[in-house]
Amino acid sequence: MDERPIELTYALRALTALVAVGGITVLFVVLFRDSLVEAWAEGNPAARELLREGGVDAVRAGTVKPPHFVAPAVTLYVVMLGLLWVLSQFLRNGFEWGRLGITALLLGAATASVGAIRTDPPALFVVCTVLAIVIGVAALVLMWLPPVTRYIHPRLIATPPARPATPQAPPAVPATEDR
Repeated sequence: MDERPIELTYALRALTALVAVGGITVLFVVLFRDSLVEAWAEGNPAARELLREGGVDAVRAGTVKPPHFVAPAVTLYVVMLGLLWVLSQFLRNGFEWGRLGITALLLGAATASVGAIRTDPPALFVVCTVLAIVIGVAALVLMWLPPVTRYIHPRLIATPPARPATPQAPPAVPATEDR
């Protein structure tokens, strides 16, 4: 297989940056979980009144319990990290399904991220999410550039299409004398 194109190297670096942004976001979920509970309570009519009367502690003690944020965030991060690592190894070695798997994973994550932004989380999480979407799109664009496709499919692209044979004149037949 040919040497890895620089576009693929940049795509893999973008995936590494995406993993880093995801890890920072999970750290923010742990550090700012009260902000997430407040944002959730503001969007939930039953919890909004409790939040205004007694704060985050009243919401946690109320009958309508806020969702857990830390455990799902850590779990999702570990699963995404594992999938990206495995699929990027296959992509790095020229396997098409590694690229297809990463594409599906990133498109699914972007869709979920847009849905998360629509729930009006704290601004810090919106910034992290938008940054992750931008990095993911950059990785996708780089992964689907022609040099990466040529790296993954060297036989399909390197072989020029067969040209139709050009018609040639029939060979000259020496004239015979019939006299």
